[in-house]
Amino acid sequence: MRALWLVVVLAACMPTAPSTPRPDPIPYRLDESGIQLTDRVQRIDFGRTDHSTLPAMTKLVGAPPFASQDCAGGGQRVDWPDGTSLVFKGGTFRGWINAASAVGEGCS
Repeated sequence: MRALWLVVVLAACMPTAPSTPRPDPIPYRLDESGIQLTDRVQRIDFGRTDHSTLPAMTKLVGAPPFASQDCAGGGQRVDWPDGTSLVFKGGTFRGWINAASAVGEGCS
């Protein structure tokens, strides 16, 4: 009985992964400065690190990125299943691309 109690206590103390995708996407819109959550004041602006932008975008979309490609000049393009691609250079968020438009630095 004591062993079972210990397992239950330890399981309750285990942290959950911070970048776990959500079952429902969080609505957002892309703009000239980055990404604006439509139902909140939070933003993901250009210049933010890739270490914080990638998990945040995964939470917004509700799924992890499905592809990544290297860009000329040392950048990287990361593609999400909803059709949004983010461009990173020097470890920072520099631009976005979708079917309708592109803002900031691109990826060639």
